[in-house]
Amino acid sequence: MPMINYSQLRKELDEVVKGTGTIGLLTHKNPDGDGLAAILALQEIFKSMGRKADIVLEYPAPDVYDFLDAKKRTKVFSEHLYYKNLIILDCHEEERIRSCVPLLPTASKIIAIDHHMKSQLIDDCATYIDTEMVSAGAIIFNLYEKEISELDEKSAYYVATAIYNTILNDTDNFLNTNVDTETFRICSELMKYNIKPGWITETFLLNKSAANMRFIGEVLSTIDTYDDDKILFMHFTREMLHRHGLGNEATSKLIRWVKGIKDMKVAVNFQEVNENRYRLSLRSNYIDVNKICVKYGGGGHKKASGCEIRGTLREQKKLMLTEIRQQIDLLN
Repeated sequence: MPMINYSQLRKELDEVVKGTGTIGLLTHKNPDGDGLAAILALQEIFKSMGRKADIVLEYPAPDVYDFLDAKKRTKVFSEHLYYKNLIILDCHEEERIRSCVPLLPTASKIIAIDHHMKSQLIDDCATYIDTEMVSAGAIIFNLYEKEISELDEKSAYYVATAIYNTILNDTDNFLNTNVDTETFRICSELMKYNIKPGWITETFLLNKSAANMRFIGEVLSTIDTYDDDKILFMHFTREMLHRHGLGNEATSKLIRWVKGIKDMKVAVNFQEVNENRYRLSLRSNYIDVNKICVKYGGGGHKKASGCEIRGTLREQKKLMLTEIRQQIDLLN
């Protein structure tokens, strides 16, 4: 199925809302503050329209989203689940929804809404991608701005808080270069619903335990730099997480701690997920890191992308150095 435009997307969504049965809402593996918060907002909007929607995740929602009642509002995938209509947010690739993939073949209609660069589209899925939008949640806001304004006070506050969180997540508290006038327009509109930006920021980004901060410190102690500090690598292992008594949610947004380092052009965080397998997060305002990640089955944005690669940490660092230097050379 070809990609669809904005008006076609709204038409597809309207047909789902007019239909019957519970709607299934999905996002990518290791859900973040955009994907998960966006489907929480959409679930609440659909509820106001009299439509029930289940949010299905691989695992229980991380504790950091308790302020959005994420655990109560989501369910964990099981083989007996079936949805005639599926909506996927912040993702448009089958591989990225991992254990929820069995829900796809039995669905009559699948809609994917994303703002990441186009990758492998899901078969028989109506896919909408707008890479100019700051977050998937921002797309949802533009789609349902009128409907949000008609919600009762409690629901409007919840939806606005969730959507603001998507922007907070994908701009890294407005530090990223994807912040534009549309970003601030949406945030200004969200303020009409009495959201508390400072509280959301503190709750989502800054609410770290002492153990978490010690873990972050240990990760930062692994920093290596190359080529006159232009390239920065850092890493962590499963053992480091275990030793500090932490789960995977403690790994979120680690790379934000190195932003602003003098002379740095590219930063890479290597996260051990299994023996000799690492999840890489690349960030750069200088080169297109997405070009690197798509070569290894990953993707994202030009300035923020990720992938998973097999091999030892030493092998992967050597590989990334080569890839990054090649991209830098192309600009010189």
